[in-house]
Amino acid sequence: MSSKAAAGAGLEKNGGEVSVDPQRTKGVDSARRALQILLQFSERTPELTVDNLLEDHDISVPSAYRYISLLRELDLIEEREKGRFVLSPQVFRLARAAEASVDYRTMAQPILDRLMQSTGETALYVRRVNDSAVCLAIAESAHAISISFQPGNLMPLHLGAAPKLLLSELSPAKLSGYFQRLGSIFSTEAQAKLISDLDRIRAVGYAESSAEVDQGVWASAATVHVTGTAVGAISVVAPAYRLSAEHRTEIAEAVQASAKELEDAIAYQS
Repeated sequence: MSSKAAAGAGLEKNGGEVSVDPQRTKGVDSARRALQILLQFSERTPELTVDNLLEDHDISVPSAYRYISLLRELDLIEEREKGRFVLSPQVFRLARAAEASVDYRTMAQPILDRLMQSTGETALYVRRVNDSAVCLAIAESAHAISISFQPGNLMPLHLGAAPKLLLSELSPAKLSGYFQRLGSIFSTEAQAKLISDLDRIRAVGYAESSAEVDQGVWASAATVHVTGTAVGAISVVAPAYRLSAEHRTEIAEAVQASAKELEDAIAYQS
């Protein structure tokens, strides 16, 4: 790049005005390079070699090995095979922290309000936190009912429509770990049946339950996905006695439409 081009690289015409991009932080070139190398890992590029680094960065072989050594020292990457490097499990901790910081309750609330108005029943936005489901937002109907899912309350993942939807999204290894942590509350047969139910629930992205969390309460829930990952579930809960088969069908359709509406809102914001 010429000196003239380089000088103008941070300038952009905007409606006739010239805007300047934020200045690069000075004195952190080595840190920047190490982070750039770390950010090269992706689903499409799960492993890197020194040759990859030399192709993508204007660095020497000794420098490439220094950056690799630093990332290994910090337990961010590990050597899977001779000369082939992958992200270490340490990165999962960062991913979980990032996931925990994402909060869609602000976008969910108006959708829940409309869902409550259209169905006449209480609407919830629920997400998974470790081994529990937590209600993050609620639109309560005029028909006061007593339910366990109140904002901030933690509920087990194996009971109720929304929690089981979130449980169904776990990988087989994580699901197995969940059952191990539960201990012996499930018989072998009951666990097998639940796993079979979860397979079906995952396939359709929708679930119903009756009296699993609260006596006499029926629930309908649909998963909210963002780029293929479940970020929560939209649910409607209501006393079973006042719901006809036709009303349940209407609620199921409204719940699934609301989950799709939240997905679209999140995608638009992103």
